[in-house]
Amino acid sequence: MTWRQFQAAQRLATIGDRFLSYVDQGAGNPVILLHGIPTWGYLWHGVLPTLAERHRVLVPDLLGFGYSDRSDRFDRSIAVQADAIERWMIELRVESATVVGHDIGGGVALRLATLAPRRVSRLCLIDTVCYDSWPSEMLLPLGRPESSRKLSAPGAVRLLRRALADGFASHPDPDLLDGLVAPYATEVGKLSLIRNVAALNTNHTTELTPHLPQIAVPTFILWGEDDRFQPVRYAERLANDIPGARLYRVERARHFVMFDRPDEVRRRLRGFLDIDVEARAA
Repeated sequence: MTWRQFQAAQRLATIGDRFLSYVDQGAGNPVILLHGIPTWGYLWHGVLPTLAERHRVLVPDLLGFGYSDRSDRFDRSIAVQADAIERWMIELRVESATVVGHDIGGGVALRLATLAPRRVSRLCLIDTVCYDSWPSEMLLPLGRPESSRKLSAPGAVRLLRRALADGFASHPDPDLLDGLVAPYATEVGKLSLIRNVAALNTNHTTELTPHLPQIAVPTFILWGEDDRFQPVRYAERLANDIPGARLYRVERARHFVMFDRPDEVRRRLRGFLDIDVEARAA
């Protein structure tokens, strides 16, 4: 699936005075896939078809990301993102779901699991931000106010491509990188990306630390063993703090495990999700 095909499959949901773009495919127990920064829902295009065979899979673009609302002058912090995802679930009449999060999407998932636990039936964290593991030094310069004046959209895209490349274990496909950065290749997209970076706030995960032992849903932690952005020691800490959490380290994979080891990630995710399907059928 190309990024243009993925975008064409997106729907719109109004959340207060903002809107979310999202893909909704398949049928069955709902699964929500949350992307990180600086990507968008297209991050999951290789996982979506497999999971949609047995589940209803919902893939939103977070506020300010992808093709969701990118207007200026609103908060894009993960605290606000978590609230928007909960309101979006209510709008779609999804009472609870398996929530899968990557990078800051994992931070959003953790906020939902700890502060709105009724919305999360199962939790999967993939190379996610947590504790004080973030933000990445690579992205921080983008969040400076002068970036909107000094940096052109093509310049932002070049910077993103270089930053993203370090998240792959091998040289990434140029077409894939084009798709991941496509929403930010315009002046509107560039400014929205700058605002997204400026909103990164480690306090929104450190404050969750005392609540992690209260997570009572099945939790699977999937992590690239060679992740340079979110080192695997944070996965080990999460597995220790969340009761019953299961950790699987993906060998020969960095931050973008879904591209470094696509078959293994699909298999592990499907195995985690299908436990619930099989239990309901029994």
